Amino acid sequence: MVLDLFTLAGTVSAVGASEAVHQQRVMNKEAKSDERKAPFYLDVFCDAQSRKRDEVHGAMVVLRDGKLCLWPKDPKTGLPKAGDDSAQSPHPFRGFYLPFPDEDLPHRPIPARPILGLVSTIPPDIPSSSSTSSKSAPSKEKLNWIYADKETRELKYGPRVRARDHVIGPWDWTEDDEQGLELDGEESLVVVEEEAGGKGWAVYWDRDDDRLKGVEIGQQRVLRVSLERRLVEEGEEKITVE
Repeated sequence: MVLDLFTLAGTVSAVGASEAVHQQRVMNKEAKSDERKAPFYLDVFCDAQSRKRDEVHGAMVVLRDGKLCLWPKDPKTGLPKAGDDSAQSPHPFRGFYLPFPDEDLPHRPIPARPILGLVSTIPPDIPSSSSTSSKSAPSKEKLNWIYADKETRELKYGPRVRARDHVIGPWDWTEDDEQGLELDGEESLVVVEEEAGGKGWAVYWDRDDDRLKGVEIGQQRVLRVSLERRLVEEGEEKITVE
């Protein structure tokens, strides 16, 4: 009888483990759906009562110097506007949702809903003049993870080994229209004027909904915004995950 009880307990445990693995696979598949992996840009909507609103509203998110920043959008192309000094325009955020790898998130129970991460293509490496050639094939676009710095709340981009030490999600879209970008269940992003002149705005995570009072940003202006998903149009280069 004792042996039978042990056998029954082992069978129940095995069935439970099998069901947990099945549920985990279902949740992982849902998080990796084609809809989640559809690449998009991020446009800025701002209705703040501020004389600086026009510098922010209608702009788009770009990647510069390791951070997510704002840049004027060209109404004809829907891409970052070229600089006045003919300098190359910054690299636009162009990414999608992707579950953050479980192996970098230890001590999570099974099943556990995947932490939905956010990735983007990043600015290409600038080759040295000695290694460039007009016949060289274009390099494959690289992806980085988007994360909120746990100390400064700045939104940054970087490789997985760096991102995993900060707030990597869950990212998502607003439930009513699947358009506004959310972090940790809230549309809680703001922009900070780090430099005057219209092109010095950076994106931050206002976790406590207090206009970053708990973060040392000095007297810099803070505006609430909504970052809205704009799908990459058909015919544009798609992003693939290897």
